[in-house]
Amino acid sequence: MGLKDEAIELHHNLETVEAALKKLTDLTDQLQKEYNLAKRGSPFDRYDKLKVMIKACVEGLNSLSSSQDQGRKVPKGLAAAARAFSDAQEKLDAHMTIKKKYSGMSKSEVKQACDKMKTQIEKNETRTKAIEQLIKQLHVSYEQSKQHMPRQRYQDMKTMVKTVVYDKAVTD
Repeated sequence: MGLKDEAIELHHNLETVEAALKKLTDLTDQLQKEYNLAKRGSPFDRYDKLKVMIKACVEGLNSLSSSQDQGRKVPKGLAAAARAFSDAQEKLDAHMTIKKKYSGMSKSEVKQACDKMKTQIEKNETRTKAIEQLIKQLHVSYEQSKQHMPRQRYQDMKTMVKTVVYDKAVTD
């Protein structure tokens, strides 16, 4: 595989990793917005809102995971096949655009672009895994908090949400 082919492959990998990271950061951004809005209500309302927002964040992660699994299935029916064909055409057009971009570059420029993309992919994958782990830990902590009395559970849930929202992996 040539250097330009490697650059094209890295470009596609970077787009995939960035899309996954964006979906996760959207989840955490939504959690933060809801948490900030929940501060306005009474403690009883906040307790219920905390439960709902934690469940929604965990369900969002689960739906992202299941949608990735469903993306690998073969389409059934004429409409699904047409959609798959359209998606394939869009991917081919994007591939050709990227190929043109790298064909106009010198070898040293392509190498620099590859190195930069590798670094970016590694950084984004690390952030993605960290955010996934935070949300999974949120779920575990939420389930464990069910054993506590409401006042303690309320404090626990506030701490859980703050841990996710203000973590360095999320805020970077």
